[in-house]
Amino acid sequence: MFPKGIQNLQNRLILSKALEMGIDCKPLLAGCEDFLELSFEDRRIIINKTRSHRLPLIAGLLAKNKQVCNMLLEQQGMPVPSYVVLSGMGDEAVHFLEVNQSIVVKPLDASGSAGVTLDVQTVHEMETAIERALAHSTSIMLQRFVRGIDYRVLVINGAIAAVNKYRPVFVEGDGISTIKELIQRLNQERLQLTHIGEYEAFPKLEEDSAQLHQALRAQRVNSEDVPSLGRQIELYHLRNSAAGNISEFYMDCTEGMHEANALMAIQAANALQIDVAGIDIRCSDIRVPITKENGGILEVNALPDMTHHVFPHEGTTRDVVRMYLEYLVQHEPVLTP
Repeated sequence: MFPKGIQNLQNRLILSKALEMGIDCKPLLAGCEDFLELSFEDRRIIINKTRSHRLPLIAGLLAKNKQVCNMLLEQQGMPVPSYVVLSGMGDEAVHFLEVNQSIVVKPLDASGSAGVTLDVQTVHEMETAIERALAHSTSIMLQRFVRGIDYRVLVINGAIAAVNKYRPVFVEGDGISTIKELIQRLNQERLQLTHIGEYEAFPKLEEDSAQLHQALRAQRVNSEDVPSLGRQIELYHLRNSAAGNISEFYMDCTEGMHEANALMAIQAANALQIDVAGIDIRCSDIRVPITKENGGILEVNALPDMTHHVFPHEGTTRDVVRMYLEYLVQHEPVLTP
């Protein structure tokens, strides 16, 4: 069904939905999936996943630099957790930790969760976290750790397309199975056969990892225990954890987002001139207006992943790829061969 070399699931979603909509879609270069070419009526559009000629080059650079991104959001009056940018360990870092008590340490201009450490509370932990971050960037950002729930808001052309809340993977007791057996079941269920091929909902859980056993000990259980019916057992402990090592469940909650928060997410995308944006928010409840006291915007992403909105762990699947393609063919300028 898919051209040779097309393995990326987001590209497969785009190809599949384009075919359904009567839009011709193929790799710009045979065997290379970096660029897809869309042809519709008199339009010829070249995209790189969720990037097109509608995204200014400067917008992607602004989003990648966390300090600049935060500054632009703050100038618009949006809630951003307090932060400081440093070149390494020192008195200023120690003071920031003392004031905020719990912080996140991250590279200033790296992508994704690379080099990010959550809920750092001691100077020794901060030293290790800073070393980890500096492996990915020459500068680091220390930011107040916001307690609450993580959300990803997908904005397409100035409108909310979908909202997911996500949390570290957990198991729920059935009163019969051990925690180890529940984890093994999750590892089997995480791979789903879909119309675009095999979809991995989250990376495989390592049953014998030190991180997992630490999380279990914090709940006073072990892998051979049988949790009661309905009891949720966390498999990750956020305290001083590397964010990139945490598997997560994504659950749709689009309908529940407060209108004020929706407007804020759209404003954040507009502030950086990003037409297709993923806004990362952490707050106590997305159904309540966000303030600096109960949450904040953590990042604005210029290349958001749409797959978790199409295949959520729980909740309604959202036809975000159709929204994206409709936006492109309705608004994208014609490119001549």
